Amino acid sequence: MCTPAGQDEYFLRIGDVVAGKDAPPPRLSQDELAERRRRAAELASTYRSEFL
Repeated sequence: MCTPAGQDEYFLRIGDVVAGKDAPPPRLSQDELAERRRRAAELASTYRSEFL
């Protein structure tokens, strides 16, 4: 369960779609990982998310 509503969209915008639940996670370069973290932080307030 995600609360508040809309968190599913947040994760779709910052993550990568995988082939299935048993698929391995994507292998990201350090630059790609940094971009994901930047995007997550940038979008957090839009989706009322906080990093603790």
